[in-house]
Amino acid sequence: MTALCCAAQTKIIDSLKARVWLAKTEKDKVAAIFDLCELGYTLHPDTLMVYAEQAKEITKRSGNLHDEIQSMYYESGALTTKGLIDSSLNMADQCLAVLNGKVSDPVLEANCYNQKGRCYVRKNQYKEAIDMGYQTISLAEKNNAVLLQVKGKTLIGWAYLEMGQLKEALSWHLKALHTTTDTLLLEKYAILFANLATNYNGLGRTDSAFYYIDKGILYSRRHENLFALSNSLAIQSELYVKSGQAKLSEPILQEVVEIRKKIGDPFYIASDMSQLGFYYAHYGQPEKGIAICNEGIAIAKKYKLDTKLFFLYGSLADNYKAMGNMEKYADVLQTIISLKDSVYQKNSAQALAEMQTKYETEKNNNIIAQQKLALIEKNYWLYGLVGLSILVIIVFYSVFTIYRKKQTLKNEMLRKEEKYLSEQAIAAAEENERKRIATDLHDNIGAYASAIRADVEKIADNGLADNSNTLQNLQQHSQEIINSLRDTIWVLNKEYITITGLSDRIKNYISKLQPTYDKIQISVQEKILHDTRLSSQNALNIFRIIQEAMHNALRHSGAGKIAISISSNGNIMIAVADDGKGMEKIDGVEGNGLINMKTRAKETGMELTIESTKNEGTVLLLQSNTTKLPGV
Repeated sequence: MTALCCAAQTKIIDSLKARVWLAKTEKDKVAAIFDLCELGYTLHPDTLMVYAEQAKEITKRSGNLHDEIQSMYYESGALTTKGLIDSSLNMADQCLAVLNGKVSDPVLEANCYNQKGRCYVRKNQYKEAIDMGYQTISLAEKNNAVLLQVKGKTLIGWAYLEMGQLKEALSWHLKALHTTTDTLLLEKYAILFANLATNYNGLGRTDSAFYYIDKGILYSRRHENLFALSNSLAIQSELYVKSGQAKLSEPILQEVVEIRKKIGDPFYIASDMSQLGFYYAHYGQPEKGIAICNEGIAIAKKYKLDTKLFFLYGSLADNYKAMGNMEKYADVLQTIISLKDSVYQKNSAQALAEMQTKYETEKNNNIIAQQKLALIEKNYWLYGLVGLSILVIIVFYSVFTIYRKKQTLKNEMLRKEEKYLSEQAIAAAEENERKRIATDLHDNIGAYASAIRADVEKIADNGLADNSNTLQNLQQHSQEIINSLRDTIWVLNKEYITITGLSDRIKNYISKLQPTYDKIQISVQEKILHDTRLSSQNALNIFRIIQEAMHNALRHSGAGKIAISISSNGNIMIAVADDGKGMEKIDGVEGNGLINMKTRAKETGMELTIESTKNEGTVLLLQSNTTKLPGV
């Protein structure tokens, strides 16, 4: 017998371990181990692996293939927690290969799909994770497995949450919450309440976040769910920091660290380091924050936890900014932008929509199948009582089948027509996009190219000796062409851009301007309660408007301070304010820069207003029109 001497985490775990030791038969022992492994999220992965392997040894000897596969499923969970994601996926695939052939257990199969989804989230493969969530839900609905339905919906919400799509994530987590009225089941699955709190926190709804996190902590302690408790406490700590109650945060983080030691999950250890970095950045200890963030980044890279790099680099950027190291701050922002671009390429909106359509189709087919089964069962006894009833039902079923075939054919024709129209619309949109890109390149790069040509002609006429300023202009105009091309390529690579992604780009642009204008104080403030998605064209228009506004303020206003504010709570509002000499003319004769800004704002469906007072400064305000939001 394998020796099991690991210390117990909770009273429930201790009791289950005692059951294993006291089991009189191998069958009882395996049953007790399985009950223990069901609480694997509270066990240290090494302990979980030992028990799962012991169960596998017993079931192999007895020739019970089903229980052997269930043991392997628990081993997969232990591998996930240890950070061995590829090994975990391989183990889960082995289980599914048997479950799709020699052994039939749709509930265990759904659990394996859910397990794979957890792995994919940790690998930053959100599209695949969401697909696993849909498969979990589909099997769970067919077999009335309520907890698995909740888990599948929570998994999909988690994937959207990691992608920063908070509104979609909240929708799925609320679906999970409303799947059942069984309060005890929901209490035991307390991680759902932690996810809801995270959603509301990200959306700026602090009261709702505190409401759900208090529930998460209460239920986690009540049912000794260490995994949910550690996550809930970490979220509560962040809420306290954001609400100005940092003193309450430190002892909570200490408890989190102690719990993490018991369950030993590098995925969440990296999360805790990000949270500590956030704490240090906002409370005057940026050196500690930088050290802890870099340590967390090393762990995330070691275990390929790409999903945690967003948060770690975000905290690292906050610490560099708090320290006043704007060069490092800009470098980290560029890294964050690159990471977001990578995630977008792996998880396109089109692929996610296709998966949701596939799930809805399967769900409808399942409902139809259940309705047919219910109809047959309802009339089963009538078949034996009345022959005429049998005939009527057969005729009805034949008519119904013919009707169904006609409807299927009709729906297929409609789908083909919709596909054709969609292809035509896509072709038209692509042509419009090509024209838009050509115009944008002409407007931006064309102007700089003309300037370069003039500079070269001037040097050719007068020689190099008397044209040092012209050479400097030539270098500057060349760099502007490169920057403009980069901005255009940035947009071309995306179907949509979030307001946070646009804000990151603006901050990166400003961080590169700041050294040239070191006597001017430039600040950026964000208040993004809803991460609105923008079409790539609208995002580029907004970015160009901000560029032009910054160009005017830096070169012509004589300002000492320039402040940019970016807010989104459903409507988008961006302001650029300076304390310079003001603009002499706003109405009447307008320069090309102002005309271009107004044209771009109109194309985007936004309103552009400028208020200027002599010797007091200028405020440019760009806000979304409530009747025509610029989202996608």
